[in-house]
Amino acid sequence: MNGHKKRNILLCAFLTALSMSACGQVKEESAASRQESGIQTSEGTDSEIKRESFADQQESDIESEDSGANVDESENAGESTVNQQESGGQAAANPDPKESTVDQQENSVQAVENADSEGTAEELLDLFLNGSISAADPEDSTAAFNITDLGPYSIGEKIDLDNDGENELVMSGPYGGIYLDARNGRVYEFAAGDGDARILSYTYYNGAVWIMYSDSIHAGYESYHMERFEGADNLTAEMDFGEESADQNDSESDMKYTLNGDVIFYDEYAQLCSKIFAAQVETG
Repeated sequence: MNGHKKRNILLCAFLTALSMSACGQVKEESAASRQESGIQTSEGTDSEIKRESFADQQESDIESEDSGANVDESENAGESTVNQQESGGQAAANPDPKESTVDQQENSVQAVENADSEGTAEELLDLFLNGSISAADPEDSTAAFNITDLGPYSIGEKIDLDNDGENELVMSGPYGGIYLDARNGRVYEFAAGDGDARILSYTYYNGAVWIMYSDSIHAGYESYHMERFEGADNLTAEMDFGEESADQNDSESDMKYTLNGDVIFYDEYAQLCSKIFAAQVETG
């Protein structure tokens, strides 16, 4: 009986030891599994951290590229502004609207000065007409005369006789009268008739006004002298033409026609006279 109990006790001890050994092995396997799981978890965490870090790095690179693009755009905008400024500078270096505006202003000032000059010329002529000032001889400033000194003369028209844009005054009278010009703050004698051989008139020829002196009182003889001015003190052209007997001692001789000293045919002379005398204005 005692031997049977002893075997049972030994068997129980063996089974207990075996059970404890198996339990320890299970614990060790469980611990190993937990360690492996922890390692995998750590590796997964590390991998995830690495992925997140890589993603963050990519985003940082993208932001850096965007920032660089913005910088490039800013630089390009700056360069565009500089180019525009340079273009503006080049435009300013060329004849530009500013210079055109300055030219227009200068032209406007000149136009105003011309208008004032015309007004002044008109006023001076009116002052002469009402007896307030005298007129002078341009060749002799000491020789002056008032309107009261021109007894037989009458007041004629105001017209631009010297092609300068300002009117002169016609005083009609003997031998074609007197033409007066106002300039430099004074009234001057511009032209005057002087006897039967120098009768004053004016005409329009080749687009301008010409002063004409005529001598036609002698039978078989006519002579005309014309002058064109651009301002009363600026003679720009002269012309002489006329007709006379080819033989002064023979009144029945043929006529000779001349233009500026050269003999011309009658047809040419007649055509010239028709143009000049058709536009002639007599002021006697």
